[in-house]
Amino acid sequence: MTLNSISLHSTSAEQLYSQLLFCVETQNADLLHKNIETTHSEALPSAFRMLSDHDRVAVWALLSSKSPKLAANLLDHFSDNEFLALISQLPLEVSVSLFEYLHSTDRRILISQLPHQLQSQLKRVLPQKWRNEERAALIYPENSAGGICKNEIIKIRAEATVADLNAVLEEKEQNSDHLEWRYVYLRNEKGVFLGALKLKDIFLQSPETKLKEHVDPSIPVAAPELELYSLKSILDTTLHSVIPVVNEHGFQIGVVGFKQLNEALYEQSKHQLLEQSGVFGGDEFRSMPTFTRNLRRLAFLLPSVILSYAAVSIIAAYEPIIEQIAVLAAILPLVANLSGAAGNQAVAVSIRELSMGHLSAKDWLYVIAKEVPIGLINGILIGGVLGVLTLFTHSNEHIGLPLLIGIAYAFSSVLAVMIGGALPLLLRRLNLDPAMLSSPVLTTLTDAIAFFSVLYLAQLFLL
Repeated sequence: MTLNSISLHSTSAEQLYSQLLFCVETQNADLLHKNIETTHSEALPSAFRMLSDHDRVAVWALLSSKSPKLAANLLDHFSDNEFLALISQLPLEVSVSLFEYLHSTDRRILISQLPHQLQSQLKRVLPQKWRNEERAALIYPENSAGGICKNEIIKIRAEATVADLNAVLEEKEQNSDHLEWRYVYLRNEKGVFLGALKLKDIFLQSPETKLKEHVDPSIPVAAPELELYSLKSILDTTLHSVIPVVNEHGFQIGVVGFKQLNEALYEQSKHQLLEQSGVFGGDEFRSMPTFTRNLRRLAFLLPSVILSYAAVSIIAAYEPIIEQIAVLAAILPLVANLSGAAGNQAVAVSIRELSMGHLSAKDWLYVIAKEVPIGLINGILIGGVLGVLTLFTHSNEHIGLPLLIGIAYAFSSVLAVMIGGALPLLLRRLNLDPAMLSSPVLTTLTDAIAFFSVLYLAQLFLL
């Protein structure tokens, strides 16, 4: 599902919003269709998001009675979550009427995420031409070649001629909106993929020419289990715009190209950014129900309270030391924040390398070995800077305080990058989401280490 950028409410959007409500109130499907068709496309997303959930359902139900194809195309203005919410609230007969006009990737989103009863109903109305392909794609993760591939392709038997292909093209022209027209894919009697050819290569051939004589051997094949960055490596090294996705049985599920790949990479990075910022459950918009937005944010904040309290409890254990050396209260958060920043740098690199397939969960020792020198060098340098600053500002408190702060930070820095580098790998091994959990867990650990290192060294050498 493609999400268009959300524009601010404009005059045209507000006018369309009023027109939509009027059409729903009067049940005038013809006027609704005309208003949407004649409105500038930039105003559509804002107008649709101004509608309440009830009005949005009413608009789509009414528009579907006039033009289900237009109603289906307009769903591209919503995020995946909004798309799912709308379809789940529509009457079943309306959802079914829209279903055949959706992209195959959008149909998979519905079948995989809607309630089971509705899934079953929609599976029965999968387009007959690509039903086997779409069912096969459903078993693969959404961040794999099989999960993002396009199923609307032209398949034809290996012995077919140019005349046979012309007949197939004339038949498929009626449903050409989402069809991949640039390539033709050959199969044998059992449906096994045999090869592909460019449609433009046979335009001038005689009707009796066998298609298999023009198969292009340079077209690579992708396995459906392939991860996104491995798929990107294949697409980067081929001149073909799309490549076939073929499973271990030789059955072609569909095709995938940079369009599908870039959309998937964008969605992946967007979800990772939201989760790292503490927003779970996908996209969040302020037009969504307040209770839903609260629950999503609390899912991050409540565990963070527990973890933060555990880290702060170390300070409570060393409270007598802080009473005697009050300046430590100002230095503790400084060391903790800088240690957390160093750890988050290591987390970011590990998550990136995991997503690109450059690392696996078993590489944690390699990661630690690579992070220790960086943590040590940066720890000594930044610790030295902290020591000098402390010397100029708080040297009258305790003569050994600057050295203590420098040593404490160097120690915290090394442990922070070790933990930050290895933590995403450990979470991946436990089948947990590194992007979602790494930040809060790392913050707790680095805070605890920083507090302990400063306070323990103070107790050991300054008292």
